Amino acid sequence: MTVCALTGKPLHNPVISKKSGGVFEKSAIEEYIYQNNQDPLNGESLTEDDLIEIKSSRIITPRATTSNSIPSLLQTFQTEYDALALECFELNKQISEVRKELSSTLYYHDAAVKVAARLATERDEAKAAIARANAGKSD
Repeated sequence: MTVCALTGKPLHNPVISKKSGGVFEKSAIEEYIYQNNQDPLNGESLTEDDLIEIKSSRIITPRATTSNSIPSLLQTFQTEYDALALECFELNKQISEVRKELSSTLYYHDAAVKVAARLATERDEAKAAIARANAGKSD
C-alpha cells in the first residue's frame, strides 16, 4: 500500500511530483506548496501544475492488524521467542551430532595413517633385507 511521502498516511487522492517523483496526498501537497512553494523531497520550486494526478480504479484500505493491543503483541513476541529457542535447540543438537561424527572420523583417519606408516616402514625394511640377501649371494 502506498502512503503519502509528506504525511505518511494512506493515499485517497494520490498525485506525483514531476520534480522529485514523490507520491503525495493531493490536499497535503497543495497546502505545502501554498506555504513553501517547493518540493518537500528535494527543495526545488514546485507549483500545482507540476503535480500529476494518479488515477486508480481500486482503492486499497489497510486491514486492521491483530497486533493493536499489548497482550497480542506479547503473544506475538512469545511465539517468536519460542520459535527461536526451538531453532537454537535443534542447532545445538545438530552441532553435537556433527562433533561426534567428526571425532570418530578423525580417530579412524589417524588410525589409517598410522597403519599406512607402519606398512611403509615394514616394506622398506623388507626391501633392505632383500637387497642385503642378494648382495650376500653375489659375493
